[in-house]
Amino acid sequence: MLNDQDTAQFDSPATPETLWTVADVARFFGCTARHVANLQGNGLPHFYLGRLVRFDPAEVREYLKSNRRIAATKLRRAVRLRTVWPG
Repeated sequence: MLNDQDTAQFDSPATPETLWTVADVARFFGCTARHVANLQGNGLPHFYLGRLVRFDPAEVREYLKSNRRIAATKLRRAVRLRTVWPG
C-alpha cells in the first residue's frame, strides 16, 4: 500500500530542463531554422535522437557566450578612446 509520501513522489517528479528543437534555438537566437543548421556545421553542440536534432539549452547558452564578438566599429571606438584618454 502506498502512503502519502510515496504518492507525492509520483505526482511531482523532478524534471530536468527539456531539450530544445531547432525551432526553439532559432527563437532563442532570433534567427531562422536554416541559420541554426549552418551554426550546427560550425560547432553549435547538438545531438540526434534518431533523425531528430536536439540541443541542450545549457550548451547552447555556453556556445553563445564563447562565440561572442565585439562589433568592429565598437572595437575601433574603444581603441581610439584609449589612445586619446589613457586610463
